[in-house]
Amino acid sequence: MVSESAKSAKEKGNEAFKARDYPTAIGHYTTAILADGNDPTFYLNRAAAYLKLGKNEDAERDSTKVLSLNPNNVKAFFRRGQARRPLGNFDGARQDFNEALRLEPSNISVKNELADLEKASREMQAKPVPRRRRVPIEVIEPEADKHPATKDEPLLQPVSSRDLRSETTQETKEQPPRKPQTFADAKQARASKDVRVSGGIFRPSGNHTIVTRRADQASREPTSGTAATAPVRSPMTLFDFTKSWNSLETDEARWKLMRTIPPTSLPALFQASLEPDLLKSILHTLQAVCNPSTRSAVRDYLTALMRVQRFGTVMLFMDKRERQRLESLRQEVESL
Repeated sequence: MVSESAKSAKEKGNEAFKARDYPTAIGHYTTAILADGNDPTFYLNRAAAYLKLGKNEDAERDSTKVLSLNPNNVKAFFRRGQARRPLGNFDGARQDFNEALRLEPSNISVKNELADLEKASREMQAKPVPRRRRVPIEVIEPEADKHPATKDEPLLQPVSSRDLRSETTQETKEQPPRKPQTFADAKQARASKDVRVSGGIFRPSGNHTIVTRRADQASREPTSGTAATAPVRSPMTLFDFTKSWNSLETDEARWKLMRTIPPTSLPALFQASLEPDLLKSILHTLQAVCNPSTRSAVRDYLTALMRVQRFGTVMLFMDKRERQRLESLRQEVESL
């Protein structure tokens, strides 16, 4: 029994087919097939819509499906014959029309299609087949090919006027440089090399200024591995300050870093991100560098630190020794 959804989709497909909206009709018939794939009517109607759009292969496929479900369906033979004729399958179309006439001998539509098929077949057979034009091809052998090369003559003649054999012989005579066998040989090989270019200014005019590395310049370079002390830059963020602070090893270097920051800027720099370990390290440095010449500056930095938001909270995490260090430092800077 046909389901209600399949029946409704079929009716919508019939309405679209009557309105000559064949793509929409195909969509509704496909919906009906998905709801009930055992009803041959849905495939048969979709084959008719395919024929209207010239989709002959799809129409042939659906008609064949109908015949698998209903082998004596006259409309399926008729529509498959209509689909096979444009595809050039005249024998298959003739077989389908004859089978439809066997089932319904009085079917006028099948007779007319069969008559048109036979007429088209006769016209195609009567049409002369174009003859292929034969063009004679004459093989011309060059004079050089009639005289094969002797043993003394090379098979390939050089196109260039230069003597290729002499160049090849000269290239094969060049030997790669011998590798040094001892440290003395390696040192001598390095000393014999030309001075390498280490830099320069290259101009479009071709007047380049080349800078070479000289022996006297190399002798003046430091060999101990220590470089000149770079100027300390003021950190812009707390991350930069913490990174620079941890990279320094001495209290003097850390004090120089601290002096690049105005004391009044410390609360804005630390805000609410002051950590106990960093505060402990700063207090240790202030106490280490505190002397009569730096006491005033240390007092300014200590006062600014005490104004940081989390200073009181961080001090709660300090041990007794660190709290005593802070109190001792406060007494020392206030003794001015």
